[in-house]
Amino acid sequence: MKNYGMTLLLGMMMTACAPQGYEAMNNIASNVTNDIACKDSKLEMKLWDGLKEHLIAQKELPSAEALKQALRDQVQKLADENPQMRQEDQERLNADLERLVVSLLEEAPKGERVETPEQLLMLLSAIDVGDRSTVFRSYMQDKVRGDFARLNKTIETFDLNCPSGDSSQDNASSGAPSTPDEGGEDQSNNVVEELPAEVNRDYAYHKAQALNAGESLAVFGARWAFATTYQTCQSVSLPDMDAQTPDLQGIKITGKHSDGVGSKREIASLSQVQNTHPYIKNVTSYGEGCFNVKSNPLIYDYGGKPYGTTAADSAIDMFKNNGDGTKVLGIDCSGYVYTSMATAGLRLKAGRALKASDSWAWGSSSYVEPQNNGLTCLNKISVSPTTSLKAGDIVAVYGHVLIIDKAGADPFGIRNAKTESDCSKLKSSGFDFTVAQSSPSKGGVGINFFDARVYLPTSSKMQTGMEKYAYYACLAKVNNKTYTPNLGTLSVVRHKGTAECMAPRVKMARESCIQGCSSLRR
Repeated sequence: MKNYGMTLLLGMMMTACAPQGYEAMNNIASNVTNDIACKDSKLEMKLWDGLKEHLIAQKELPSAEALKQALRDQVQKLADENPQMRQEDQERLNADLERLVVSLLEEAPKGERVETPEQLLMLLSAIDVGDRSTVFRSYMQDKVRGDFARLNKTIETFDLNCPSGDSSQDNASSGAPSTPDEGGEDQSNNVVEELPAEVNRDYAYHKAQALNAGESLAVFGARWAFATTYQTCQSVSLPDMDAQTPDLQGIKITGKHSDGVGSKREIASLSQVQNTHPYIKNVTSYGEGCFNVKSNPLIYDYGGKPYGTTAADSAIDMFKNNGDGTKVLGIDCSGYVYTSMATAGLRLKAGRALKASDSWAWGSSSYVEPQNNGLTCLNKISVSPTTSLKAGDIVAVYGHVLIIDKAGADPFGIRNAKTESDCSKLKSSGFDFTVAQSSPSKGGVGINFFDARVYLPTSSKMQTGMEKYAYYACLAKVNNKTYTPNLGTLSVVRHKGTAECMAPRVKMARESCIQGCSSLRR
C-alpha cells in the first residue's frame, strides 16, 4: 500500500511539473512503450496514429518537449517493471526515441515552415506513407526511416515483460491486410458480380451494377463519392459542365493561403449559391437522414479535406469542416481522388489498410511520380495501337489531380491521323472524355464532372500534358509501337487492381441517403 501511494505521488508530481500538453503526449508515449515491451511490431503505427489523432481532435501543434518528457517517464516506468533492463539500455532507448521526436516534431516542421496543425498533419501523413515529392521530403523520408530502424534494432536486444491485457494486440487499425468485407474483396477492377436477388439498392447493389456494366472500381468510387457529397441521386446524371454552364455566383475570395498559391473562398450570398450551383439549384428536398446540402453548400476549398480519424472504422465525412481550408464545407482535388479510391476499396499503397485519415497523406504532386511517393498500387499507363486513356485513370500535374470519368472510343481524337506530322497537330479540342474532380472551376463549384474539351483550356499545365499524351498515343497507332510517356510534369496513372492493392473499403458518412438510387451510372 505504501509503494502504491509513493508511485501515485510521484506520478502526480511529474504531471504537475511536466511541460504543457504533457497529458495528451503521455497517452501516445504509453502506447509506444507498450509496444516496446510486447514487440508486436506496431510501434510505428501507434506513433503515427497517435500524433495524427492529436492533430485531428485537438487542432493544436503537439509539444516536442512534452512528448520527450512523456517518453522518458514511460521508459522509466518500463525499467521499474523490468529489473533486467540496464541503465545503459535505458539511456540508449531514450536517445533513440528523442532522436525520432526531434525529426518528426522539430526538424520536419521547421523544414516545411509549418504554421498550423493541419499543415503538420499533412506533412506527417506524407512522411508516413513514403512521400518523396520534394527534395526535403525525400531527405526526411530517409531520416525518419533511419530513426525507426535504429530504434527497432535497439528494441530487438531487449527481453521485457509485456503488460497483461495490453490492448496493442488488437489489429483493428493495423496497416496489415485485413479480411475483405462487402466492399473490398480481392478482385480485379472489372470482375462481374451477381446482383442481389432482392432489389436492395445498397452499396453492394450499385457496385455490382457498375462492374457488370464494365466500369472500373475507380469510376464507381468517384461517382459514389460524388452522389454522397451532394446527397442526391440525380447529381451524377446531370450533364457534364461545359462552355454553356454559367459561373457560380455568391462566392467571395477573401485572400490567399499561407503558401501564396491557393485562394480562400467564402460564401458571400447563400441565396446566389443556391440558385446558381449546378448540382444544388434544382434540388427541392432531401430524404430523411440526409444532409441538407442546399442550406450548407459544399464548394471548392483549397486545402480542405473530408473529416476522418485514424480509427479503422472511421467514415469519410464530407459534412464536417476539416482541413487547412476555410470555414466553408468542401474539399480539394486530392481529397476527392483519395475519397473516390478509398470508398471503392482501392488501396493506393500495397498492404496499407485504408483509413479515412489518409486523405491527408497524398497531395496532387505525389501522383505525378507515384512509385517514388508510396503510391505503389498505381502505375503510369502505356499507350499502344489499340489502347490509351481509360475511364478510371488518374491524371496529375504539380498542383492538381483528377479522375477520368468517361472516355470515348477515341479519347485523344487520333482516328484520322496517318503520319507523325498529323500526331504533332493534335489539340485538346478534339478529345472525347470527361473528368471528375474538385476544382475552382466555374467560380468555385468544387466537385464536378467537366467536358475535357472545355476544361483543359482553363489549365495550361493539364492541357499541355494531355496533348503530349495524345501525341504519344497517336505515334503508337502510326508506328505500331507501345510507349510509356514519362513527361515529368504530368502523368496518367492507373490502379493495378491486384489482390495486394484491394482492401475493405472506407464508408462515407450519410451514404445511406443515396442507397435507394435506381442507378449511379452516367
